[in-house]
Amino acid sequence: MKRSPSPTWAPRYSYSDALVNNLCAVAEARARVELLPLPADESLRLRHAAYQRSTRSSTRIEGNPLDDQAMRVAIAAADREGSKAEQEVRNYWRALDQVEEWAQGSNPLSEAWIQELHAVVIVRGRGRRRQRTPFREEEIPVVDTVSRRIEFAPPTPADVGLLMQQLCQWWQASERLPPLIRAGLLSHRFISIHPFPDGNGRCGRLLATASLWRSGYAFRGFLSFEEWFAADREAYYGSLQLGCPVDFYEGRHDPDHSLWLEYFAAVLQRAAADLAERAQALQARQEPADQFKPTELEEWFAVSSTTAQDWLHQWQEQGLLEPARPGQRIRTWRLREPWQQLVLGQPLQRE
Repeated sequence: MKRSPSPTWAPRYSYSDALVNNLCAVAEARARVELLPLPADESLRLRHAAYQRSTRSSTRIEGNPLDDQAMRVAIAAADREGSKAEQEVRNYWRALDQVEEWAQGSNPLSEAWIQELHAVVIVRGRGRRRQRTPFREEEIPVVDTVSRRIEFAPPTPADVGLLMQQLCQWWQASERLPPLIRAGLLSHRFISIHPFPDGNGRCGRLLATASLWRSGYAFRGFLSFEEWFAADREAYYGSLQLGCPVDFYEGRHDPDHSLWLEYFAAVLQRAAADLAERAQALQARQEPADQFKPTELEEWFAVSSTTAQDWLHQWQEQGLLEPARPGQRIRTWRLREPWQQLVLGQPLQRE
């Protein structure tokens, strides 16, 4: 039976030992990553890789079929041509840029900004871009693609505007909450409201990222938690449902969020611990800052290994590059003088 929304949103949850332990573990991993000395080029490489993993995983959760190489090529494409899958990947990458810009500012979370973010997530084809996506005006049940059974019936369109207003007001007033709790609740409530006809899952995960980054949990941009959701989609979707009935008004309008928060914090803990270990291992075997490998060139420019090798040999013939270890099989390259001093002598840019 449909119920009118409450005047405000006051999410219910409790702190278990497991939840508190994971909150502390994520904070500890964050400190390790934040204090780890890394060259600017390595930091940029880690950020780029995290963007790629987030983009790949968040779109794959909803069925995007592109493999890693096709995804890199799609991201590097500057136009809006290509398949729907390629456009989804480019859109998510650009949406991450928008999230980063917002997180570094001071504007509050608002319905208008969420509509702008969603417009980036779902833009398709040529023509004038829509600045904001309006909230849905129709019933949009979530249906299993195989059985065609309704898995979730979101709130009616008439309630969406008020529910989104309440969500933004709650987020603005919740600065004292632990960042993971705040981000987890924001993402879950948004996905439960399902305010748009399409792209709610992707947008909900972007909002979790935005909240974490604004709260100081950006991990220098190196963290990708979406890949841990994608690794077990059944667990992800099951945790979102919280064992509630299909109809929003029969459970998910006011659930106990404890199980979701335990799941969300556990995922963040695994992602953060894995990142901290990889970053420390990378720092321990750090190559000289003036050297790079062909595989890194492939990642930077989203090209094949053949193209990367062609470029390297062309640049060597032009006097721009030389093998880092003459007399050995070429595994690493470096700029020749005076180009090396010109490039490495530039002021470091913000990570």
